[in-house]
This record gives sequence, C-alpha cells and structure tokens, in this order.
Amino acid sequence: MEAAGVELLCPQDRLAVMGLVEVISHLGFFLKLLRRLEDHLRARRPELVILIDFPDFNFRLARIARKLRIPVLYYICPQVWAWRSGRRHTLAELSDRIAVVFPFEVDLFSDCAVRIEFVGHPLAGEIEPGPGREEFFAAHGLDPGRPLVGLMPGSRVQEVLRHSVPFGAAAGRMRARRGELQFAAGMLPHTAAALPGRARELFDRLDVRRVLDDSLSLVGHSDVLITKSGTTTMEAALLGTPMVIGYRTSRLSYLIARRLVRVRNIGMPNLLVENPAVPELVQDDLQPEAIAEMALELLDESSPLRRRVLDQYARVRRLLTTEKGASRRVAEIVLEMTGREVPDG
Repeated sequence: MEAAGVELLCPQDRLAVMGLVEVISHLGFFLKLLRRLEDHLRARRPELVILIDFPDFNFRLARIARKLRIPVLYYICPQVWAWRSGRRHTLAELSDRIAVVFPFEVDLFSDCAVRIEFVGHPLAGEIEPGPGREEFFAAHGLDPGRPLVGLMPGSRVQEVLRHSVPFGAAAGRMRARRGELQFAAGMLPHTAAALPGRARELFDRLDVRRVLDDSLSLVGHSDVLITKSGTTTMEAALLGTPMVIGYRTSRLSYLIARRLVRVRNIGMPNLLVENPAVPELVQDDLQPEAIAEMALELLDESSPLRRRVLDQYARVRRLLTTEKGASRRVAEIVLEMTGREVPDG
C-alpha cells in the first residue's frame, strides 16, 4: 500500500495482535488510534472509506464514517460464519456495500438489506512466487537438489513465541529421519529479532535459513510447509504446497474461543470443502513428533494423504477463482461508489 502511494497513519506491526486476552491488553492503544482516525476523517473528508476485516476496530470506525456521511465499502468479511453470527446485521447496517472473498458468505447476508457481492479471493489467480526456484535457492544458500521444508511460525511476535519451538523441534525430528532435508523459516525482521532462545538454538543447529520479507516465495518453493493458521494456508493451497497447519494461543484465549467458535477446523482450505484433508494440530496437540510425522508423510509423493491434500487444493482454486479476479473487481466497485467511469475490459 505504501508503495502504491498510500499515506500510512499506523504501521501494520502495531495492529498485529491476536487473541481475546491479548487484544484487551492493547485496548488503550486502539482507542487512541480510533480518536486519531476520527480527527483525520473530519479534516480530510474522503469520498469513501474502505475497511478490511479487523471487525472489532473497523466497526467502530464505520460508525464514525456513517456519522460523517462518508460511504463505507467493507472488503474481506469478518468471520461471522465462525463465531458471533449476529455481527452480520451490524455489518450490513454500517456498510453501503460488502465485497466477500468466499462464495458461501453471500448467503449469510440473505436476511440483511445490503448490497453484497462475491468477488473471488484476492490471491486466487493472482498469486505466484517472486523469484524462480533456482534464484530463490541461490539467494538463501539453499541446495536446489535437496527437499526444502518451510517453517512459517507467524507474522506476529506472540505467534513466533508460541510456534517457533515446536516447529523447530519437529524439524529436528525430520532431519534425524531424513538427513537430506533442509529448512528455511519465513519471518519478518521484527519477528526474527524476537525469536526465543530455545528456538534460535534449534534453528542454528539445523541451519534453518531465515527468509525475511519474502515468505510467499518460501511457501511456493517449499516441498512441504509447516505453518500456523492464517493467510499462509490459503497461499499454500493456491500454490499447491502440501502443509501441516498448527496453532497455539494462550490458555485463557483458547478456552474462551472453544466456547464461542462454531467451526471444527482452523485452516481456511479445510473450511471450504467437505471431508477436509489438510492436517491440523491445535493447542496441546501441537507437538513436535506429530508435526514431523505428518510432514514426512506429505513429502512422500506416493502417500494417499498427499494425494488427498492436492486434490483438495484443486477444489479450493476452482471455488475461489473468478473471471475478473478480486482485486480488479473491488477496484471497479470503488470507481462505481465514487461516481467514476469503470473502464471496459
């Protein structure tokens, strides 16, 4: 966004907080930011406010925009299908239009008076690793002749603190059974700096290469991926990389989520299809031996599990791909809402 000319009022890493308990501890920061954004909207009077997911914050921002009579486009629907389904009525009341990225979301708003459209997923049909495999491997000191296991512990510091040790320990077990394996971890500079000592020791012993600010290439060029849940799971599915999905949060956040969340799976590729195949390990089940067993099975090209996962990926791609692509269609919606001509083609 910054490269496209967007003025950033708050860096993304300040917003990267996950978990009910964790969000509460940052409440003062978010309230102060909300007041700052209200002042900005009053002073600048934009033609349109585009809100992306992040509902507990963006719903408040949408109310401010409504009060100031600024139209609201909500893009990437909050997961009302997973928990707190009543929020869909609030979302409909606060939005002039809604663009959703999963086809089943349209039906969720059938009883709401709002214009809603499935635009496709922004990654489907538009995602590809940056450099080619040879270039990527050379840039990170990797051997293109050896299988690569990608580790994606998270883009938030708290995720890295909880996932890097079990992911690193799993990598150690995999190396003990298949000595030719090599490993790389996709991280951001601030999360790499926060890598806990035990994980750093594991990573260094296994010569885990740090891939900074190019996680998409790591996802695309890995032979198997060990990843926390989130956007990376969609990237892996669309790029065709077999994966093991894991997630661990604070004990209190997990207990609260178990009472509120209404879906059985945490990985979006598993939520989109019947009979999901992608392995998931959550909370206490996220153990190094279990991760290693599943990842090694996915490395085996004759494995039934691997075949089921790749078949599932093909179904996911068909579900999420539209003729125009999400980004182009949303751009057209923005032009429509601001009274500008939409170009043909």
